[in-house]
Amino acid sequence: MRFGKILMAACASLWLGTTMLAGAQAPVPPGQTSAQPGPAGAGPQAGPGRGSPAVVSPEIQADGRVTFRILAPRATAVTLTGDVNGGLVPAPAAQSSAAAPQSGRGGAPPVVTMVKGANGVWEGTTIRAMRPGAWRYTFTVDGVVTVDSRNTRTSPNASQVQSLLLVPGDFSETRNVPHGAVASVRYVARALGGAHREMFVYTPPGYEKGAARYPVLYLIHGGGDTAVSWSTVGRAGDIMDNLIAGTRAVPMIVVMPSGWTPSGGQVMTSDATRDPFNNEMMQDIIPYIDANYRTLNTPAQRALSGLSMGGIQTLNIGLHNLGTFRYLAVMSSGWTSEADRDAFYAREAARIPTYDQQLRLFWWGWGETDIARANGLSVIEKFRELGVKNQQTLETPGGHTWDNWRLYLHEVAPKLFR
Repeated sequence: MRFGKILMAACASLWLGTTMLAGAQAPVPPGQTSAQPGPAGAGPQAGPGRGSPAVVSPEIQADGRVTFRILAPRATAVTLTGDVNGGLVPAPAAQSSAAAPQSGRGGAPPVVTMVKGANGVWEGTTIRAMRPGAWRYTFTVDGVVTVDSRNTRTSPNASQVQSLLLVPGDFSETRNVPHGAVASVRYVARALGGAHREMFVYTPPGYEKGAARYPVLYLIHGGGDTAVSWSTVGRAGDIMDNLIAGTRAVPMIVVMPSGWTPSGGQVMTSDATRDPFNNEMMQDIIPYIDANYRTLNTPAQRALSGLSMGGIQTLNIGLHNLGTFRYLAVMSSGWTSEADRDAFYAREAARIPTYDQQLRLFWWGWGETDIARANGLSVIEKFRELGVKNQQTLETPGGHTWDNWRLYLHEVAPKLFR
């Protein structure tokens, strides 16, 4: 009898807890609708037995537009900003002059107008379809920036956590192919005074069950991001899975370290000795990977690439340690001042003419409106004057944005280790 009373009390407590948590349901993955969808264009529907509305966000519509929702019944103003501002399908020519400015960095006026419904759910849909890819965004609710609580996908940058919208349809989508794995790896960096560090390591499909050894691509993020960025908004794992499945790229390990160090800031000059990450890469990261993974431990099986800040680190580490890497790929980067560039040319005058013999690939990519375009072109042209002929370049539409950097990885990976 006493057991029955305890059981009844427990059931009542469970029912009460469930009622209090109404509306706190698990998010629905992007591109899927709720379990009880309403008519096309209708707002979110109330779930059975729930006291507040079911909220699905984000939701990709049949026409490619994306609807975002957030339950904020007491809010007076809600906006949405982020990379979605630069992710729209281009407007027809007749509308382009009237279209809102776009920005892949989140600074443009939003292309989504959030409207409050009678049920307290704010809802807004992009004015046009979204392009395939990965797009970061956040809500601002009465001046407070917040992630989309109904979307479990996030992508932190150097200053905040953002929600991540995945729109299928391009080379970075998740396909029905064999998948590799991305692991969070923690280690102690002796070059940084024993600092505890983290990097992310992609191993190709079949790595765990095999005995084969693999070449390694070291892939560095930019100044606004972190070690996890290449595997979230950068979609490195899916890009590599799809390339390997299509036999366009050889299976490889991809190491994504943190270019930021505990010193609190990187010195982005052409003098590698002023950036502590140079020593960490050479003394800690590469030795750790070679000791703990089945690598092909030769310069011919080692590549280095990075974007923006990571592109400068690619130049500094790769060109100051000739013979360590045979492949360099610089994305949206170049030393930023003429004086700094000139100092490098003078310091490295004897080695610059040997780049063609030392490097199997020296690749550069940038957007046509990229803030780093001029810097990169200046370095490329000077290297050509100094006898470096084997430089490959790619200019693409757009600017200093992740949609370009994903594309560059997709273009560069097939050129490696051939």
